Amino acid sequence: MDLAGKAAIVTGASSGIGAACARALARRGCRVSLLARREDRLRAVADEIAAGDGEGAALPIRCDLRDEAAIAAALETSHAHWGRTDVLVNNAGLGRSAPLHGGDSAEWRAMWEVNVHALCVATREALALFSPDDGGHIINISSLSGHRVPPGGGFYAATKHAVKAVTEMLRLELRARESRSRVTAISPGFVETEFFEVLHDGDRARAAEVLGRFEKVLSADDVAATMLHVLEAPDHVSISDVLMRPTEQQS
Repeated sequence: MDLAGKAAIVTGASSGIGAACARALARRGCRVSLLARREDRLRAVADEIAAGDGEGAALPIRCDLRDEAAIAAALETSHAHWGRTDVLVNNAGLGRSAPLHGGDSAEWRAMWEVNVHALCVATREALALFSPDDGGHIINISSLSGHRVPPGGGFYAATKHAVKAVTEMLRLELRARESRSRVTAISPGFVETEFFEVLHDGDRARAAEVLGRFEKVLSADDVAATMLHVLEAPDHVSISDVLMRPTEQQS
């Protein structure tokens, strides 16, 4: 896909991997809609894109991804603003330390609603907006926890296994429909973002301890570069599943 002039939607775009993906798309000349709850951070990312040296542009749209109607409205707003929809990056994700033994069911529900249900709703709405002739591309930012269950992975790992199944399910549906659209899951290992701080209830020291086991972990920009590689693959190439980890990470 030649991204210049195309329109993309990125969920969870206020920080971390989502913000990095939005910036990378804009540098390629893409027009990007930024979805997240934190409006001030969305505007900061949009301002950064506007001040950059790329030819892209950004539209911040405040959206609570646990609200199905809000997701549909946000995608319609994006499509009306840019006049098209070509790419959806399902990046928004929520991690909580919530095991089955004594786990908090409210935290299970929150992870399921953001990591799986919202992803499916956004995907359904985007597919309806893609060009029937040219199709589009769905990128699901998943996790290595969707390919194995790490110790302490808890319910989060279950949600990412569901994302893996949903991605393959959509690939099969697209082939059955002879659609030109493609779908890809990118599953990073340890990435230096706010994720581990949120996972450990705001404990920055604990998050630093986890990441400090490695000399160098992945950056959000590493994941964004992989996303660009997938999107810009030739039309006859479908990259369905990407697993990426720091070289030091064993599993």
